[in-house]
Amino acid sequence: MNSKTAPDLILHNGRITTLDSQYPAARNVAIKDGRVVGLDDAEGYEHGPNTKIIDLQGRRVIPGLNDSHLHVIRAGLY
Repeated sequence: MNSKTAPDLILHNGRITTLDSQYPAARNVAIKDGRVVGLDDAEGYEHGPNTKIIDLQGRRVIPGLNDSHLHVIRAGLY
């Protein structure tokens, strides 16, 4: 694997919630261009010079949350 196909980010040694009913949890994940490219085989990922590797030390990872709830009018008045 070269740097063009290597993951941008590898998270390993964690408790990763996938929200996939077929595969609800993982310990490792590889991400390339903002997309998950692999689960649970972090040792098999060849990383490039720009791959960031993070040891989660058993911590939990959940999918990103986007809260678009705003109080624009009330906040604008104060």
